Amino acid sequence: MNFFRLIQSESYRKGTARSVLFNIISKGILFLLTIIIARFFGSNIKTDIYFFVFATMILFSGFINSIDMAVLIPESMRIREKESNDNAISFLNFFLLIYFLIGVVFLVFMYFFGPFIFKHLSKFSYTDIALYHNYFWVGSFFFIFHILTNFINTILTSYKYFSLPMLISSIKSCIAIVCIFLLKSNYDVLSVFYAGITAYAFNLLVLLVIMKKMLGWNFKIKIPNIKKITWSNIFYAELGQIATVASSMFPLYLLSGFGSGILSFMNYGKNIADIPNTLVTTQFSNVSGIKLNEEAAAADHTAMNYTFIETTKLLVFILIPLGFFLYVFATPLVQIFYAGKYFNTLSVDQSAMFLKLLAVSVFCIGVNTMVTRVFIALQAIRQAFFYQVVLNIILMATIWVCTIQYGAYGYPIGVIIVNVINFFGMYIVIKKIAPFINFIDIIKYTITIVLINAIIAYGLFWASAKANLSAFATIILGFLLYLIILLIANKEFKLNTRLTQLINHVLQRLS
Repeated sequence: MNFFRLIQSESYRKGTARSVLFNIISKGILFLLTIIIARFFGSNIKTDIYFFVFATMILFSGFINSIDMAVLIPESMRIREKESNDNAISFLNFFLLIYFLIGVVFLVFMYFFGPFIFKHLSKFSYTDIALYHNYFWVGSFFFIFHILTNFINTILTSYKYFSLPMLISSIKSCIAIVCIFLLKSNYDVLSVFYAGITAYAFNLLVLLVIMKKMLGWNFKIKIPNIKKITWSNIFYAELGQIATVASSMFPLYLLSGFGSGILSFMNYGKNIADIPNTLVTTQFSNVSGIKLNEEAAAADHTAMNYTFIETTKLLVFILIPLGFFLYVFATPLVQIFYAGKYFNTLSVDQSAMFLKLLAVSVFCIGVNTMVTRVFIALQAIRQAFFYQVVLNIILMATIWVCTIQYGAYGYPIGVIIVNVINFFGMYIVIKKIAPFINFIDIIKYTITIVLINAIIAYGLFWASAKANLSAFATIILGFLLYLIILLIANKEFKLNTRLTQLINHVLQRLS
């Protein structure tokens, strides 16, 4: 394959296939980074602080970036189509400048008040916060790099450069890994922070160069004429995101008070549980989201329903078996990836339990993401706002009650409960906002796929318990058997024909 062909605009089919392929490579390298952290540094207060700070910066930047796909990109595409590409660039440049200024102000604020802020955001002791105050300050740089690189990646996606961000991200992760090896002997866990910042700086520089060279981007700042409805959508998108950030911060706050290592165990398990949605959902929804935006602009509701149904069914067909597989083989997976000198049997068991519970409802996240893309395409930001707020309040209350009852594992149990509630609740919301979407078809299809995979997973669970093989052999044989049985079932019962088309397309492109 000629990699220079990736630096070009792509069709939706090619974009989906290529972006998923390169996202697998990119996220695989990024996951290797987590394995290195576990094997080199184990689970302790320092790794707890790293995961807490990194997750917090992701959430804070996600709060800012929430308007990218929800408001800014759809509006820029409208401006590009109705007015001119230059006006669309000016519109995006204006917000790129705002993001940069927000990042600088945030860094200055964290320099002076970081320890005080994290004292109230977590249950870490003030002694630990004071001892590792530099972790919090250095980690704050992730925020400015996240908001800028995320925004630019979204811009490239809107111009149908689907694969390029994944390729650059792969190089970025490799740089981070190399930096950890070079710095770990002198800086311990702090080396992970320095490595990440170095890699993100490289990533940002390359993205800016590509925008200039490939898109002919003009970075001149000109105040655009922004409509009142756009500001209104930004307001409601950010307002709704407050509830999402709060519901995501709340479990981090609770888990930081359960003792040294617990937050790390959760993150190690969660990093594996997130693999299906990270590798598949993100890319499928990004590509389909752009297509839904175009169909919504043309008021083609029939096409929107087709795009939503086909993509969501494909996600369900892929995510449900992956979730069952992670649940059944959680312990050998954790053993293979993390077990080592600083990661003992107890650590494996605790991370595996988090993995099992978090894997149960991964498919709900994929469906929810596609529903969100529909609302974004329709610019139904305000209408979806109240549902988002109520759902996140329920999530926080459920997690709080479950942690009281079940301790640290109450967090994933609460997530399961609310994900299931949300799955059926989306039917009510989408019926009101987008009645032309046949969501009941998704519910019936999901139940069918769950039942089929439950039978397969139970058989593999029973067989693996009897086989008594090594962790590596268990995973390889279990995956192959699951894949073969699933592909046979798909062929016999025609569960999902689009998956077959995508596989054939990828094979053709690679040949």
